[in-house]
Amino acid sequence: MSSKKKKGGKKKAAGEVSDAEVSAEDEFASARHGTAEAPVLDNSLFQAFSLGDVKRIESTPDHQPPSKEDTIPGRYATVLFTTASQNQALYEVYEDMKYLAELYANSESFQLFTQNAGVGIKEIRQFNAGLQEAGDFHKVTIRFIEVLAENKRLMFIKEVADKYAKLYQQFNKEEKITVFSAQRLSNDEEQQVLNALKANPQNQGKEFVIEFKIDESILGGLQMYTESEFMDMSLSSRVDRLQQEIQKMID
Repeated sequence: MSSKKKKGGKKKAAGEVSDAEVSAEDEFASARHGTAEAPVLDNSLFQAFSLGDVKRIESTPDHQPPSKEDTIPGRYATVLFTTASQNQALYEVYEDMKYLAELYANSESFQLFTQNAGVGIKEIRQFNAGLQEAGDFHKVTIRFIEVLAENKRLMFIKEVADKYAKLYQQFNKEEKITVFSAQRLSNDEEQQVLNALKANPQNQGKEFVIEFKIDESILGGLQMYTESEFMDMSLSSRVDRLQQEIQKMID
């Protein structure tokens, strides 16, 4: 998994995020009860990593996200975006959220920790201390994790992280594309894919985050998935169309 870049710890600062800005009236699912224990963080999880060619944006003129969602995770992501912008930290918090989302996906102990209703400020500060010791997390992120725990919303951390990342990508005109090929593409071939996307006049001003995957069943060519589109340029689809035309002739 990708890991948070280790750049040296930073001192925590309180008060960057106020829960008064987030509605507390919504009901939420019951979390696991029991004795809370902060997960032990393995320093190997914090090796240097890169988010790729992503434009670095620190703040917006009005500190407002490009869109808003009226759900618990959506409202917390909105508050986090605004607070990060006010602290000139949109990109650094974006790094943090991408890491926490991967940590949730790959660490069962972290998942259980976030679902445990017995987590208190003591446990969350122990966890945050582990984050700061092992990697470099912005003070806004550290305080925000505390706010989630204080308000029994830690169970939503993966959704908040994903929604914050999406807000950053929307503001950055960043589009995620998954590209499937029958065999692993070379670095030159991957660059050719990126260049072709950027050369399209409809993509002017966009930034792309491309994930390359292998699917031998497509035989050759490429398949591309975005959040709203599917482009099939695979050999298997051509074979299917040819078979359909042959079948029509037989019928």
